[in-house]
Amino acid sequence: MKMLTTTFCSLVTSNTLFKRGVSLALWCLLMSFSSAAVSQATNKSVTPYTGKKLVQASQLAQEEHLLKAIEVLNGFIPNNDYDKAFVNRVLGIYYWQAEQPKQSIRALTTSTNLHALEPKAQWQTQRMLGDILYSQQNFAAAVLAYQKTLAVKYDAKGNERKMHAKEVNQLYFRIAASYYQQQNWQQVRRYIAYYRAPDAKQTLQALRMQVVAELRLKQWKNAEMTLADLIRLEPNNKGWWQQQISVQLQQKRTQAALETYALAKQQSIISKQSLISKQALTFNINDYKTLAQLYAQNKIPERAARILDDMFAQFPDSKTIANQKRQAQYWQIAREWPQAISAWQSLAHRDAQYYWPLTQLLIQQKHYAQANKVIDQAKPYAKFNEFALAKIQLLYRLDKYNDALAQAKRLNEKQPSASAQTWIVYLENKLQ
Repeated sequence: MKMLTTTFCSLVTSNTLFKRGVSLALWCLLMSFSSAAVSQATNKSVTPYTGKKLVQASQLAQEEHLLKAIEVLNGFIPNNDYDKAFVNRVLGIYYWQAEQPKQSIRALTTSTNLHALEPKAQWQTQRMLGDILYSQQNFAAAVLAYQKTLAVKYDAKGNERKMHAKEVNQLYFRIAASYYQQQNWQQVRRYIAYYRAPDAKQTLQALRMQVVAELRLKQWKNAEMTLADLIRLEPNNKGWWQQQISVQLQQKRTQAALETYALAKQQSIISKQSLISKQALTFNINDYKTLAQLYAQNKIPERAARILDDMFAQFPDSKTIANQKRQAQYWQIAREWPQAISAWQSLAHRDAQYYWPLTQLLIQQKHYAQANKVIDQAKPYAKFNEFALAKIQLLYRLDKYNDALAQAKRLNEKQPSASAQTWIVYLENKLQ
């Protein structure tokens, strides 16, 4: 679908912002961990020797000697799993700060795989690993790390409970974003449904991701509801309106698509009158033509013709012969005879071939004198027998019976037919 490309472009932008957000959050997290890591270790159950090494490494890191700090921690092998887990956790932080993401991932993986840290530290370290993997575009591994984070049995207490709930919510978004990067649309849809966006900006990001997943899965009904939410948040975003119409047409809901187009057009008017004209929703030529077609398909041709009038007023160059012809047909189908005649007259002045439909309509509407003025100009563009029969009828209606009879005889000589013979008999009786 055409609009899908635009939606994807928007999502690429939002995920770029997400990556930056992850990096910023990760940096804050790492800084808080690095400043607290040694005190946590020495106050808990690491061995004295490990504690000494951690203090030494911390002092070097604070003096911006990260590589020396890393060397200190790599220079010994802890004796128990808790010490190994904690040392590798700190190493993971230092490696990341030293811009060595691969080593950071390896150290954090070692730490988390030991399952020796307290639940809170295990949860934080596992999440940190997921964020680094995401930042390195290893989305499949990031998903696994995030899911392992959610599996950690960490029962937050007191004031930490609210913060923990917020972080769990963030993880749902990060998992959805990771699946989005892998184009696993089913899982994107699943995890974004768990996410509760805290503000309008993040709601918009989540909905953009959700609608792409639904479109890819051809979940038209769900996509329609999501697009309705997006339109409420960004009423001047033309892409959402167009995509909504496309989704409704996929469901063969032409009346709903028509209503959406009408609302979009109304929104266009409101936007132009507002102070945010730079963001105004505007209708282009294709939008007007599509709206007119939708009205015609829903058996409202008069409205379709008026929409084209609006288009001609807004975009004078759009008043092509093809568009004028379409409008004339709409007027005629709508039985708006004066407007239809006017439209065909305008077309005939631009292209003589349209004198023939003009002549036919004038005769049909009993405007015989007008028809008589233009019928001969239509002759080159009509079939011989059709033109001759129209001429016979017109002459008869103008009480020119002799001329009509002569025309009928000429027609019967060139193309004998029951219609011509019927006219000959009728007119000869009329003249007796």
